Amino acid sequence: MNILLKTLFLFIIIVGTISCGGAKKAKLEALAQARRDSIAFAQKNQVLPIQKKYGAILGIAPKDVKNIALFEFIDEWMNTPYRMGGETKQGIDCSFFSQYLFHDVYGNLIERTAQKQYDAKDTDKFLGQEFLKQGDLLFFNEKGSEHRPITHVGVYLGNDKFVHSTARRGNSGRNGVQISNFKKRHWQKLFVAAGRKPKLTNKTTDTN
Repeated sequence: MNILLKTLFLFIIIVGTISCGGAKKAKLEALAQARRDSIAFAQKNQVLPIQKKYGAILGIAPKDVKNIALFEFIDEWMNTPYRMGGETKQGIDCSFFSQYLFHDVYGNLIERTAQKQYDAKDTDKFLGQEFLKQGDLLFFNEKGSEHRPITHVGVYLGNDKFVHSTARRGNSGRNGVQISNFKKRHWQKLFVAAGRKPKLTNKTTDTN
């Protein structure tokens, strides 16, 4: 009888030890997984320097700068001088800048000149500025008239800002690739229409 009791007691101790060891291991695994999830969440939600930079320029929260490829492209070309017919870092004009941007960011080879970009069949033109979305083209001329040739084009970024290469000097005192306020009287006076092009490889175009 004593032997039976001793055997039962040892069995209970062994089972309890195994059970406690299993619970401890499971707890450690849970803690490790929680740590991995926390790191993944932080990495997913971290704010990159380029988001901070262009969030400040656009006047929006850095986390709302979502299309990183777009802003990396802009950053690469920012302050490149304006040159009529230019296609390099030594000088670039408005329509080649928009053409190059669409090719590199959206995977769509659009037309070479502002007028052809405006006239193209796949350019969905509209006037309502409240409908503007990131990536829309903005077309201008000296009179803001649809009956005159298009002489300038830019790409809308959101929050009333657009990027373009222009002969007009910006806040830096230089011309060329810059981000301008679309609501400024100068640009409103020259505005003809907006145009939406297909974005073939775009990942994120949402903005306000």
